[in-house]
Amino acid sequence: MNRRYHLIDGLRGLAVVNMVLYHFLFDLFILQGFQPDWREIPAVHIWQQWICWTFILISGLSWHLGHHRVKNGLILNGCGLLVTVVTRIAEPEEAIWCGVLTLLGCALLLATALGPLLERIPALPGAIGSFCIFLLTRTVQSGSLSLGGWVLCELPKHFYVGGLATVLGFPAPGFYSSDYFPIFPWFFLYLTGLFAGRMILSRPPAILERRIPGLSWVGRHSLLIYLLHQPVAMAVSMAIGLLR
Repeated sequence: MNRRYHLIDGLRGLAVVNMVLYHFLFDLFILQGFQPDWREIPAVHIWQQWICWTFILISGLSWHLGHHRVKNGLILNGCGLLVTVVTRIAEPEEAIWCGVLTLLGCALLLATALGPLLERIPALPGAIGSFCIFLLTRTVQSGSLSLGGWVLCELPKHFYVGGLATVLGFPAPGFYSSDYFPIFPWFFLYLTGLFAGRMILSRPPAILERRIPGLSWVGRHSLLIYLLHQPVAMAVSMAIGLLR
């Protein structure tokens, strides 16, 4: 697909703008100590989840629009590793391990490898099934499968050994990352977007070609903005902290 769907860029741009603002406030309130319990506020948690869900769903939908998927997946993983190294040096206690860029890189590679199999799954059942698995595995990292607050089963403790298991969603005891997006459950939200994208883009509505001023540009340059905003947000928050 060679057409540019500016509305998709705009929605991605909206998520990126919110992500930049969220990370700036995180640096200011948490790292600089202006409001240490800021992240625990319910509205902040809902906002953070909306940003993540939107960004990952749109990334899954955009799988159909991408070229050089293996190359792009490797680039995203490389950028994710760069974020880990930088945050590990700058703020060791809030380092990012298996962050959203690593997830998107792994998801892009996995979806590409599974492409022939995914093509055999009808789009609507695929979207519904993927979303159900996403909901079911939301608590995998804390040791269980659950649905709607009901714990369905506890997972074996020997799953949680760290290393590659951390990428999959089975971190070892004591693991902490300020931005953790493992394969379980987030790959299945990505697949939800992928299957939904197949339905939407099979007969794309004209509205997808409409631009959202400013945001469509941000969406087209989302990776660069994501990489640059982290040190800028940290520097600005540190400067504000010094003025207290």
